[in-house]
Amino acid sequence: LALEGEDGPLASQKLFAVASDRAGGWYVTTPASALHVSAAGRIRTVATCEGCCNIALSPDGSALFLADYSNHKILRAEVATGAVTTFAGSDERGDADGVGGAAEFYRPYGI
Repeated sequence: LALEGEDGPLASQKLFAVASDRAGGWYVTTPASALHVSAAGRIRTVATCEGCCNIALSPDGSALFLADYSNHKILRAEVATGAVTTFAGSDERGDADGVGGAAEFYRPYGI
């Protein structure tokens, strides 16, 4: 795979998290984006997001869930369109159970 080794296209990126898809590809987060790497080694930006550090793929593969450490939220990014919406949390840091914007997080890291 062309991505292996010290000189591959991802070598200069700071990578935070990895999630695999059913087609042999994988998703990675960088300080500013979520990327898809196909099984053939092609890289494309799925979504831009500042401060996203961890990632999970929906069971059907249509969406990514991103822990937005900087903004105290869990984001949902549509794989097909790159549209990013807030799934849970708000810009306010806190610690409260709730649905959607009623949930509060303090720098979520895992998902």
